[in-house]
Order: sequence, then C-alpha cells, then structure tokens
Amino acid sequence: MEYITLNNGVKMPTEGIGTFLLTPDEAESAVVSALHSGATLIDTANAYVNEKAVGRAMKASGLQREEIFLETKLWPSFYKDADAIDKTLARLDTDYIDLLLIHQPFGDYYGTYRAMEELYDQGKLRAIGVSNFKKEDLDNILSSCKVRP
Repeated sequence: MEYITLNNGVKMPTEGIGTFLLTPDEAESAVVSALHSGATLIDTANAYVNEKAVGRAMKASGLQREEIFLETKLWPSFYKDADAIDKTLARLDTDYIDLLLIHQPFGDYYGTYRAMEELYDQGKLRAIGVSNFKKEDLDNILSSCKVRP
C-alpha cells in the first residue's frame, strides 16, 4: 500500500473507495468488499446519506478502526450546529475521523475552518482540509489558519 503524508504528518492511503451516489445498502456492501480486498481509505460525506452504512461496514469488515482511514465531508452550514461533528461521529459509529473536509466553499467557510481547527485540537479529527475549493478560496484559509489543510 502506498501512502501520502499530509501536512501534519498523518499518512493517508492512496487506494480506497468513494461512496458518492451509492445507496446505503450499496455503500455497506462495497465498503466491506473494498476493505476485504485491501483498500483502507473510505471517502464519504454527510450529503451522500450513507454514513451510517459506512459505519456498519467498518464494523462488519473485522478490521481494527486504526487500520481504516476514514474521510468524510460536511457542508459549511452544518458547522453552525455545535454538535455537528458529534452527530457525524455517531452516524459513522466511530470515535474519530481521520480526515474531515469542508465539502464546498459556500457560506462562512472561513469560520467553518476555524471550528474544524478547534475539533482537531480536541482530537476528534486527525486531519482537516477542503474539497472543491478554488485557489482564491483556499488562499483565504491559508492566510490565517493554525492547521494547514
């Protein structure tokens, strides 16, 4: 297995499975199959409405949680809820997320990133980043972030 080292030193596998457009049943089956085949990265998102199935698949795989690299995404508007990450952790049935991304640069994504940094400091997230950002959107975050995406 090959890995990419993220800015904070966390190693992320280069092979995995994405769950976009999969129904919960499809996601659960596909994730179990991928994990049994040696892929250890799982990409999901709250917007995919299959996080619970991904959590079930991780448990059903028989792998230890530490053997799986779990990446998920939230829309910036969800961070207005103080318990958004706790709800995500509950849906995924896990104590931590390996990589949490802001799904799109909408709304107060700058404030969202600051909230993610706090959750990172609390140990609920091993790494944080962004998805679908243009350079200028990313530059706004890079100009004052504590934790580089």
